[in-house]
Amino acid sequence: MKNFNFIRELGIEKMVKFKENSWNGKDYINLENFLTDDINVINYRLDALTDLLENRKLYEAMSEIVPQIDSFREIRSLSSAASDELDDLYSVRDLQIYLDLVDYLYDNLNKFTLNSQLFVNIRDEINSVCKSEEYDKIKKSLPDNVKLIQSLKSVTIGVNVDLALHPVEAGIISVNDRNYMSGNIIDKLLRADISTDSFTCAAPLSVTTGIMSKDEKDRYEFAVNSGLYKILKNSLRSWKPAVKYYSQSKINFLIGYYSDLRFLIAAADFFYKLKNMNYPVCRPKACPMEEKRCTIKQLYNPEYVLEIGHMTLNDIDFDKDGMIYIFTGANGGGKTLFAKSAAVCQALFQLGLYVPAEYAEMSPCSEVLLHFTQKDNNITKSRFMDECERMSALMKSIDDYSAVFCDESFSGTSAAEASAIASEVIKAMSAKGCRGMFITHIHDLISLPEKLNSLDVCISHIDNLTVEVETQTGKRLYKILRGTAEMNSRAEDIARKYGLDYDSLMENHKSSVK
Repeated sequence: MKNFNFIRELGIEKMVKFKENSWNGKDYINLENFLTDDINVINYRLDALTDLLENRKLYEAMSEIVPQIDSFREIRSLSSAASDELDDLYSVRDLQIYLDLVDYLYDNLNKFTLNSQLFVNIRDEINSVCKSEEYDKIKKSLPDNVKLIQSLKSVTIGVNVDLALHPVEAGIISVNDRNYMSGNIIDKLLRADISTDSFTCAAPLSVTTGIMSKDEKDRYEFAVNSGLYKILKNSLRSWKPAVKYYSQSKINFLIGYYSDLRFLIAAADFFYKLKNMNYPVCRPKACPMEEKRCTIKQLYNPEYVLEIGHMTLNDIDFDKDGMIYIFTGANGGGKTLFAKSAAVCQALFQLGLYVPAEYAEMSPCSEVLLHFTQKDNNITKSRFMDECERMSALMKSIDDYSAVFCDESFSGTSAAEASAIASEVIKAMSAKGCRGMFITHIHDLISLPEKLNSLDVCISHIDNLTVEVETQTGKRLYKILRGTAEMNSRAEDIARKYGLDYDSLMENHKSSVK
């Protein structure tokens, strides 16, 4: 794929996100890196996601481990940029986190029946490590004073001040396996625990995050870590060669899985939310691109469901009789939402994920292209001019495996002009062999299938979609039907909605006559 705008326009990045270390800017995942049209990759990810969605305990275990792998990665990056002294400290901490991760994964992955290649590979590698003599040896021989780093939760620092309250000296008094609790001296006195609880701060200092510059924070961390090194330096120096050897030869494989695990956990979290709301999610059947398959039953827009809480489910089938749909019907009937639902399904499928539907058979697309109404943000350019320029650029990107979704295109000009341009665009879409939807208020376009399908240049057959409306009341039923709406009844429905039907217009007149 060359165009990734649909990820933002469809809100996919809000659906598949990982709330981890938000202070460090890691909320969102770069989904562009995961988009693919390779059905082998799609099935590989679907297998792994299936393991997570069919086994809640596995999902919870992996959710616990991903942030730890990230901390592991961060320590390794700090180690590479650190001084020799701090490198010793980071190297041992590196090893301890690794030992914890391996033990945790060994205990958890061997509890479950795993079917995906991803989790089977991780389990097999973990089992191989745990059963090795060197792993057992390094665990048993880790010095006790070095093990303290593993359980270190806080550092007690003493600070001497001069008469002007300027800090003049500071040093580490102790390292502790407990966290200090924030508080103030009044709270402490009122609780009457001043003599028994030395881990409640009398007056907490401001946190470093947010008020310190990066340079100040780095100097602060350097000072604390240098003090820790001095306490443990003898043991650290003697252990560094072994730690370095083991780290370089064994640890990298876990980091290699981080990106995939983080992505899949974020996706599983999203689909668990939908399942908890009793909306269907399914594993789509991946079909070759050449088949141009897209059959989806009972689909919906997940972002809308999570925000609003209810949406009518509908079907869509791109087939030999309808590869491009001209989509008409009552305003407010759910046309745009339905089109976005189909586009979201295609996007999620090409990320190798489940889709918000009851059943789906899908082929990858070369591009997912959107032409939706945009807010006017260019005072030098008319809405119609902007629509034409965007459509021209979009049409240059289309090939016979593209999926194209257009919403009320060319509504910024007259109906006659819009009809003429839209007819040309739809004819070109058909000739290029793509699939898609063209939502429109222009009723002249519903006769295009009959006019264009018989032409030799048209490859993708065109059909109509409409939204179901209760004839007598005009009530929107939000059901999508294959076929055309009756134009007169739709015109009457629009007039009735705005109080411009004959009965409404004459009501006041009748009252005044009486």
